[in-house]
This record gives sequence, structure tokens and C-alpha cells, in this order.
Amino acid sequence: MPVKSSARSKSPASKRRPVSRAQETSRPKSEASAKVVKIGKRLEAVAREIKDADEFVEHVAGLAKRYRREHALRAGDAQAELRQSLRTFQKHASALVEWLEQAHGGKATAIERKAFDALGTKLFGSPVLARPQSTQMLDWLIRASQAADATVGEMKQGGAEDALRIAAEGLRATFEHHKLKLATGSDKNPGEAVRLLCAIAREAGETIEPAAAKSALRDSHRPAAAAAA
Repeated sequence: MPVKSSARSKSPASKRRPVSRAQETSRPKSEASAKVVKIGKRLEAVAREIKDADEFVEHVAGLAKRYRREHALRAGDAQAELRQSLRTFQKHASALVEWLEQAHGGKATAIERKAFDALGTKLFGSPVLARPQSTQMLDWLIRASQAADATVGEMKQGGAEDALRIAAEGLRATFEHHKLKLATGSDKNPGEAVRLLCAIAREAGETIEPAAAKSALRDSHRPAAAAAA
């Protein structure tokens, strides 16, 4: 009897050529490009007029994203929620400051002092050993409570000005990173940095006058992080 061939069981998929290692490594490019921060055509055009380099455009896109985030944070519901959170912290921090002050400087019969001694004994075996750390904590809580209160006050007065200031600081760092001269120009003929800062604000739906952008850039200082976020 003739022997049946097993070749008929082969499917078209089995005839496909194996994928090379080079092809496999080339696939994630689309995924990597998806992570790039998007930038509007108008903003990109202004950026490339200053420096036609992809890295520079990416940094400008990062600045625009930061501007939108900061502006949104200081407007509407997000700002109200942030203020409420800071008030909550300030309330509890102030209460803990008062408690620690009573525990440290109150009378020996004060309930706060007795409670602190019990905590110190539980943590370190002696309340005396707990005092150095609690003293540092007391100092931090006092300063943090004051900072929270001041931040709430500044947020009431802030808004677009805060976002503009942060963007100006980032733009100055970006220009320094790319070895570009940051010239603000004149009121009639704004410099490149001024035009770019106005374009960044426009990307977020804000209209910033060149004079305001110029003032923000003059007052800006190089932040700790180089270039855009």
C-alpha cells in the first residue's frame, strides 16, 4: 500500500518566513513615538524658527504641557480641592503643634505630657530619648503649617501669572541647555523667547501680551531641573 504523505497537514502559516531579530526590535518604534509629548503645529513652527531641532521642539512641547497642567491646577475645581487639602493639613498640623508644645513645656501633671512619656517609653524605652526627634518634628510642623497657610493665600491671588512664571523659568533653562541667547527684545519687536512664551500660553488657550511674557522672563531664574519637564 502507498504511504500517505504528511505534507498535506502543513498550513500556510507554517510556510511563513521567520521574523528576524532586526524586525522584532524595529516594532516598538511606534510605541516609543506614542510617548512623545504632542505639540500644536503653530507652536512647533515658532519653535523651529528659533532652532530647527527635534530635541528643542520636544522640550518646548514639555513646557507647553507643564503650562497647561499648572494653569489647570490653579483654576476651577482643581484649585479649590488643592486649597481645601492645604487647609486640612494646616488645621491638623496646628493642632499637633499645640499638642507637642503642651507635651514638652506643659506641667508635669498635664495629660499631654503623660501621653508623650507613654509614647516615648513604648518607642524608645524612655521618654527622654523621644524628645530630640519630637523637637525636630515640632519645628517642621510649625514651618509647614505656616507654608500651607501662605500657599493658600498665594493661590487666591495666582492663576495665569503662576503658570507663566513657571513656564518662563523652564524656557530660560531650555535656552541655556541648547546654548541659545535669551533676548527679550523690545515692546514693538519682541525677542524669540518672548514670542515662544506667548505661543506656549496660546497652546493652552491663554492670550498673553508680549509685555507680560517679557516681564516674566526677566524675573525668571534658572530652576533646579535643566530643560523642560
